[in-house]
Amino acid sequence: MASLKPHELSLALIMVGTSITPLASLAKPQYGYSGNIGPAEWSKLSPKYAACSDGSEQAPVNIVTKNTVRKSVATEIQPQYVATSGEVVNTGTTVQVNTSGTIKIGKTAYKLLQYHFHTPSEEAINGTHYAMNVHLVHQDAKGRLAVIGVNFKPGSANPYLASFWKNIPTKPGGSVSVNLPSLKELLPASLDYYTFAGSLTTPPCTEGVQFYILKQPVSISAQQLSAFRKLYPMNARPLQPLNERVIKTNK
Repeated sequence: MASLKPHELSLALIMVGTSITPLASLAKPQYGYSGNIGPAEWSKLSPKYAACSDGSEQAPVNIVTKNTVRKSVATEIQPQYVATSGEVVNTGTTVQVNTSGTIKIGKTAYKLLQYHFHTPSEEAINGTHYAMNVHLVHQDAKGRLAVIGVNFKPGSANPYLASFWKNIPTKPGGSVSVNLPSLKELLPASLDYYTFAGSLTTPPCTEGVQFYILKQPVSISAQQLSAFRKLYPMNARPLQPLNERVIKTNK
């Protein structure tokens, strides 16, 4: 499937509720991670989900570090997040936080649309998955998406998550308004990354999404991880073929 034009991609994101704007009224997800609505069946659930099986640049992928290529011109990630408010939503497939913020990648400015969590991490590094990861979904003025991936490893409690983790709605469709510290507090000290062209990792699996997976993980406590897994024991799409893509690194 060819990548959609920016306006078509934006429309696809609006239509797929749980990928960008959750459909809080849904009692059950339209897709899932096992059985007859699991990833192997996604493309059969709707003609709009054809890219889930036919796409050539699907995500997530396994990042083999020895095969990565250093970018000829380093592009820095420059977060400009501030403390703000947000809405924590149980979408029926994940926990998603709808909030605002800005970031620059090189010279391009992006607005934060939302972020959401997967366990285990969707991307793998040399075949190994982290305990969990979060995808920070951004969009630029032309409608192009950039996703920043942050991995979590077991350790001390994560202070940023602690600001709202106890307020996660337990029922699909539930939501709660929260005050949030700057999202900078969730990011690791180093913003070095791996980058590749990919897709939404949920239906409709639309391509044309640029991923930036940060190399340095952050910590999450056993209690915080358990709280999420009580709701969603596993909500990660299987790894997808890299095909002809090259994964690059900024250093």
